[in-house]
Amino acid sequence: MDKGSQIESSPRKDLEIPGRCTSVQGKTWKGASPDALAQVRELLLRRGAIEDKDLNNPHEAWRVRIEKSVFTGYRSGTIYCNGGTIPELPFLYKSIANVLDAS
Repeated sequence: MDKGSQIESSPRKDLEIPGRCTSVQGKTWKGASPDALAQVRELLLRRGAIEDKDLNNPHEAWRVRIEKSVFTGYRSGTIYCNGGTIPELPFLYKSIANVLDAS
């Protein structure tokens, strides 16, 4: 078989399952005001997040989950998400950045 007739394929592309979202890395935002923390929490709840009621860490202001992705707002003004595979995660990251930029 000559080089011109070979089909190039990426091994990673061969392993992808149609309809599945690839994993998105975790992300940290710093310097959020108390008002911005509250706005981000409300945004996530409107997007279907479920709030954890039992916060054992005194530094946490809130913690919400969307499937296996966990968003945590800290009293220091830091917001952290552990990442995950939910399709809307890049949109949520952008929405959080927009809230923080506006505050």
